[in-house]
Amino acid sequence: MHAKITISPRYSDIRQRKAVLVNSPISRARLKPLALLLGLLIPQAFAATTDGQFEFDDSMLIGSAKEQKNIARFNQANAIEPGTYQVDIFINGDFFSRKSLVFAAGKQGHVSACLSREILLEVGILPSAVKTEAEDTANCLNLEQQVDGASSRFDFARLRLDLSVPQLLMKREARGAVPHSDLSVGETVAFTNYDTNYYRTKASGNTTDSTFLGLNSGINLGLWQLRQQSSFTRYNSDYGASRSQWNSIRTYVQRPLPSVGGQLTLGESFTSGSLFSSLGFRGILFETDDRMLPESQRGYAPTIRGVASTTAKVSVRQSGVQIYQTTVAPGAFVIDDLYPTSFQGDLVVEVQEADGRVSSFTIPFSAVPDSMRPGHSNLSIAAGQVRNIGNSNATFADLTYQAGLTNAITANSGIRVSDGYQALLGGAVFSSQLGAVGVNAVYSRADMWGETLDGWRLGTTYSRTFTPTATTLALAGYRYSTQGYRDLSDVLGLRDAYQNNNVWSSSTYQQSNQFIATVSQSLGEYGQIYFSGSTSSYRGGRGRDTQYQMAYSHSYKNISYNLSLSRQQTGSIRSGVQSPGDATNGTSQNVVMFSISIPLGAGSRSPLLSSGISHTTGKNGNTNYQSALAGTLGEDQSLSYTVNGAFDSGGTGASFGTNLTKQTSLATFGGSFSQGKSFTQGGGSVRGAAVVHSGGVTLGPYLGDTFALVEADGVKGAEVINGMGAKINSSGYAIVPSLVPYRYNDISLDAKGIENASAELTENQQRIAPYAGSVVKVRFKTLEGYALLIKVLGEKNANMPLGSNVYDSNNAVIGLVGQGNQIYARASGKQGVLQVKWGESASEQCTLNYDLRDQDMTQSLYRLELPCNSH
Repeated sequence: MHAKITISPRYSDIRQRKAVLVNSPISRARLKPLALLLGLLIPQAFAATTDGQFEFDDSMLIGSAKEQKNIARFNQANAIEPGTYQVDIFINGDFFSRKSLVFAAGKQGHVSACLSREILLEVGILPSAVKTEAEDTANCLNLEQQVDGASSRFDFARLRLDLSVPQLLMKREARGAVPHSDLSVGETVAFTNYDTNYYRTKASGNTTDSTFLGLNSGINLGLWQLRQQSSFTRYNSDYGASRSQWNSIRTYVQRPLPSVGGQLTLGESFTSGSLFSSLGFRGILFETDDRMLPESQRGYAPTIRGVASTTAKVSVRQSGVQIYQTTVAPGAFVIDDLYPTSFQGDLVVEVQEADGRVSSFTIPFSAVPDSMRPGHSNLSIAAGQVRNIGNSNATFADLTYQAGLTNAITANSGIRVSDGYQALLGGAVFSSQLGAVGVNAVYSRADMWGETLDGWRLGTTYSRTFTPTATTLALAGYRYSTQGYRDLSDVLGLRDAYQNNNVWSSSTYQQSNQFIATVSQSLGEYGQIYFSGSTSSYRGGRGRDTQYQMAYSHSYKNISYNLSLSRQQTGSIRSGVQSPGDATNGTSQNVVMFSISIPLGAGSRSPLLSSGISHTTGKNGNTNYQSALAGTLGEDQSLSYTVNGAFDSGGTGASFGTNLTKQTSLATFGGSFSQGKSFTQGGGSVRGAAVVHSGGVTLGPYLGDTFALVEADGVKGAEVINGMGAKINSSGYAIVPSLVPYRYNDISLDAKGIENASAELTENQQRIAPYAGSVVKVRFKTLEGYALLIKVLGEKNANMPLGSNVYDSNNAVIGLVGQGNQIYARASGKQGVLQVKWGESASEQCTLNYDLRDQDMTQSLYRLELPCNSH
């Protein structure tokens, strides 16, 4: 005979829960010991039911425990006591926010979340659907009491509150949207990324040394972010050549402006180059930042409109793959939150009615890079002083604007002005069943040494996927420029060359036409063919430039191989500005290459053997053979290696070399060595980052533009999951190298590496959404304490009720009473007083005095025998 006592299986997995319990009777860190306690101390007192759950049955307890009712609160898997909990709120399956909510017992004794009208409106429920009145705000009302047809479910093991609300009662919001109130500004910090490299080679009796240091640093003060890039190089040679140079590459201040959906940059920057050519300048730049849009609103995807006769299921497929599904109410519906997919492939929309009827229609879908969703726009404003074009200090201003007018039309416009230069741009992108076509026209007018040059540049782009043949024309473009058209960079470069008697040449100067194409053809199980190429012709005696690459790739089981042919042809160039000057001869080079990769084993950690042969024609033509073996070592695969060999028919002969890279939580270290017929080479590198913050200095492997600083006191050795090997250091900090701005990022810690046996995480995962460029500090709550298993002595307390709470000096529950007068608790100090309570009167309470100072402090569980003294 046995009693049936329910213990939810979730209780045995408390360390994996995602949030923290605040001001509640039982913290999640202590629930796991509770499950162990009840399971170990009263193994005969519970049994699994047919559905795999466990359930309590007080009536089947024997002896004095038969009259005790303290364990009845565990009768349900997600049973909780009233209190305040910090929970993750999900609405119709989508994460909304993390909030501290009060949980209280209703009329039927069921404990549920108290949800105010403000919270319900915040999650997106229509005001007309919420029945709560102003006078009800002081009462504790759950979701079901306030919204007809809605329901809620609380997963205590994960501290997750799921709210289910009919779609008709919800505001329409784009998927992936992050409320501005959830965005984190971050901390005031200073940081730097450093990249050092040392290279030494000895060839033909001459030894050269090269040292490089690159720094990418920043300081964050709220949303204002200072960034600075610089480098140092040093070169030595046996022949006496020696030089050192410090170079400041770029310094600027940036600030997100979410209220207008863009970012402001002050200092040294670059224009985007999407419509006009990109320019480096020193000044002010404002650009629309698409990263601020919900993920389902970024990129291009058409708006789908239709009509449903009943409550219907709408599915959207592209190239035979379902990419979207939703349920709509009877009547007209709009789908404008498709995630961007490939640029090609018509969309097939299927409407399945509740009565079984199915209808479908097709939406043409082709896009070129300038395509935008209907109703969306991009604005860019730049003004300042040009840099990096000779010694030119000319000022300029740019204004570009793009707007999605309909599913089929995107309009582009822009203006660029400088001293003695003006350019005006207009164009559009058209989408149809025949593909997407973009057309742009630019008019320029330039004053060149008293002469006025003006002209046009006309351009068109086209993209299309031919579904029957699986042919993708990713981009085909043609551009034609008249005799007088000039790009601003060419105008400024020519003026500077004229003043300094230098030569100016570029890929756009006096270009008459250009054609580019990128095509891929799938052969199904037989592989894929790829082609890309471009050709440009020029005026003024310059020869044609042509380059292309054709490739075939295939894989058989785990073996992959590739065959490619490429050609690079550069036409002759006439030097000089005022006169034709002397012409330099053009060059051409063809390269044929075959490569194959074979894994040496079946596992994911198996080393990879790759071999290849390439033949180059032209002035320095030769044949080269290469082989390399690459793999990783160690349980964490933090050590990678490459061993390679090569033979060159051009005279250098055979050579071999090796590279090693070790990634640690503090930095990445590398080393290389190679030797050939007439040379010996060696080198090393160190790459890493340092963050200076209020808690000290923390080192890491690298830093992205947006990253996080994790704080978790006392749990040295805990590893940041997906953190490039980052671990909590002795000061309680670690770095998460990269975050996605304006998106929810889950930050997790793995507790198995904690070096302190008396410390644990009371939460192991948090979710944050940072602004672009921010440095977010994520604080994990930890508990440093001692696990106690106490046998209570004395006949007076022989019948201590099973399931009674054990409190510490702060009146926080830290354990429970099990069968046989045994107590499991986790105490925060080596010495203290614990209180056991099974009622409010003095006769229903007693205290325990414990002292671990004479114990071996390396134990994971301390067994004690103590009396419990009544008040």
